[in-house]
Amino acid sequence: MVMHSIEFTLDPDAEDAIRADWDDLLAAGLPSAGAHRSASNRPHVTVLAATSVPEPLQEEAEHLLAPVLPVAARWGGLVLFGNRRLVLARLVEVDRAVTDVVHGLQESAVDVAADPLRAWVPHVTLCRRLEPAQVSTALATLPILPAAPPSLVGVRRWNPEQRTVTTLLG
Repeated sequence: MVMHSIEFTLDPDAEDAIRADWDDLLAAGLPSAGAHRSASNRPHVTVLAATSVPEPLQEEAEHLLAPVLPVAARWGGLVLFGNRRLVLARLVEVDRAVTDVVHGLQESAVDVAADPLRAWVPHVTLCRRLEPAQVSTALATLPILPAAPPSLVGVRRWNPEQRTVTTLLG
């Protein structure tokens, strides 16, 4: 199933910090989001993922997210999702007002690809398909927190069917 998404983009320093994490994972022989060299592969925080993003939903995203930009954020710790093949991510902490806006947008989407019992967990993916035996190496490879706090400065849309990224804001 292909997933369309609306995503926050990071400020240049935060993007560089995540790319450094990606490179460090690659240098350690671990899976890394940095191995995907497409121009569309950019550090981001997913706002919503769905099987489609119709024009009204995209317009609503622009309308709801524009007033909160730029979002001053904080780096959180590292987190693992999954159980056999893991996703390693860096948490991004945002104010409750931003979380409320994102939840409102997700409620507007017909088929958001999220567990309705879970809240939005803002994060930047560092690697997918991490084996449990690789976790200690990955954690030892990465800094606990990057030096500078991140800002979410833009919003983009990923269309996997057309393989296009469209800047919506910022």
